[in-house]
Amino acid sequence: MNTIIEKIKKLLRLARSSNPHEAALAMQHALALAEEHRISIEGLNPDQAAPAFTDRAGKAFARLSHEQLFASAIVQGFFRVKVITQRCLRVDKTGWPRRGEKMIFVGTESDLEIAWYVFDFLTVHFAYCWRKHRGRCRNRYSFMSGMAAGLYSKLAESVPLTPERQAKGNELVLSMEAYIANNFGKLEARHMPSASAQAAANAGYVQGRKTEIRPAIKQTEPAPLALT
Repeated sequence: MNTIIEKIKKLLRLARSSNPHEAALAMQHALALAEEHRISIEGLNPDQAAPAFTDRAGKAFARLSHEQLFASAIVQGFFRVKVITQRCLRVDKTGWPRRGEKMIFVGTESDLEIAWYVFDFLTVHFAYCWRKHRGRCRNRYSFMSGMAAGLYSKLAESVPLTPERQAKGNELVLSMEAYIANNFGKLEARHMPSASAQAAANAGYVQGRKTEIRPAIKQTEPAPLALT
């Protein structure tokens, strides 16, 4: 898929030719390739080189915690990585193999460094807020769900989605999807149930809004952080 995207970009550059016939032919070929492979030309920048993606797996657990799942949703939403949860084998304390789960982040090297740092911070921070600020709440999942929602809304407010950012984001997604398809095949979506205890969700939402993280602003620069 990355090869196809680069071919389309090359054709789009040729479509700028001063020769009307050559330009029209190049655009026609680009549109045909895009339609064949279901790629949106509007999300491509012909002058931008394709990013070099890689992946990094985390530690295997018997079961991923609520904190980890909601922290990964924040990281995927604002730090330019794709999060994959995968079943695996792990070794327990006695040395026996057991079934488990692990997370794999897909992105550029610089984005992976930042994403894993933010992920580790959030898993600890979510657990801390549950212990210290839950009040009388007893539903841990609902609290975490509300906290993630509060933080997500705060981050969304700080990063307005301009047409330029949308176009860059679309191109990044296309390239990342191509990498994932080549290395992991078809993925199934993991659905998170809705919060069942509204009081706990509300308490978590308040704590999420109090959490300070500055998300990535430019697609070409590392994401700045301000974690507290």
